[in-house]
Amino acid sequence: MEAAEERVELELVCPACWSSLEATAGGGRRCASCGASYPRRAEVEVLLDDETWRATVAHAEHERETLRRYHVSRRESPLNILYYDGWVARMFRHVPEANRGPLVEIMCGEAEICRRLPQRFRSALALDLNPTMVEQAARDLEQAGETRVRLVCASATQIPLADQSAGVVMVQGGLHHVKPLLAQVVAEVGRILRPGGIFVASEPANDHWLTRRIRHWQYRRSRQQGTDPGEDGLTQHELDAALSAAGLRLDRYRRFGFIAFPFMGNTQLFPLLATCRWRALGRALIALDRVFEHIPLVRGMALTSLLTALKER
Repeated sequence: MEAAEERVELELVCPACWSSLEATAGGGRRCASCGASYPRRAEVEVLLDDETWRATVAHAEHERETLRRYHVSRRESPLNILYYDGWVARMFRHVPEANRGPLVEIMCGEAEICRRLPQRFRSALALDLNPTMVEQAARDLEQAGETRVRLVCASATQIPLADQSAGVVMVQGGLHHVKPLLAQVVAEVGRILRPGGIFVASEPANDHWLTRRIRHWQYRRSRQQGTDPGEDGLTQHELDAALSAAGLRLDRYRRFGFIAFPFMGNTQLFPLLATCRWRALGRALIALDRVFEHIPLVRGMALTSLLTALKER
């Protein structure tokens, strides 16, 4: 019985009305209730209406070169890979061992979280609006032999899952890109989480003026950030307000990322680091960051935050 449970997939529903979807002859989906149609448009399932799909494709084309640089950095820079391995592992340490999902990664990009999915999770769904990134994630997971993760092109404002169907929802660096829609996205997280479920998010912090100055300098120099608004990140107050409105209780909020984050997480800013294979340097920078986390006067200037929120009922 346990082996069978390991293969259970989250069932996709119509993002317009949350009703069941039927397969169509062309490999697409159709809603059995409202009649919404989702034709086969990419290498992965696409659950977007026509207008959103057209806007998404246009935006992906506009950001094509930025996405190429992003992919190269995340796959070929040893220090960047080391940092993301540690970052995602840190996020998973906040999920209780007894919670085995199902896990949903929203705004997944190339699925940095699900590509590092611990063995204890029996199934996962990763979704993003950008079809190029979702298709790349699907290819990477297939090449790695990962069969527990399902990829879908969908919006985090209309997650195609039934109420209370997920045990864990995670997002890494996605919420600040949709700042005007933050309340709507977090409300969707609250809707799909079951009672006792946990939301784990890590976002650019915006709690200190110096943090904003450093980030503005970084983004002016970076060729990897694209043109999305809201790069200032999110404050603890903004996140807490959105969580409370969605019926989620902020359980923990921690700031981190001082030296290692800008140098290792954004290696395109420093060409020598982009190709550096000296992992000892990366481990030293990460260790230095951990020291800074425990210094009260420095902690508030962190570039990144990590929060956990609980759905209690």
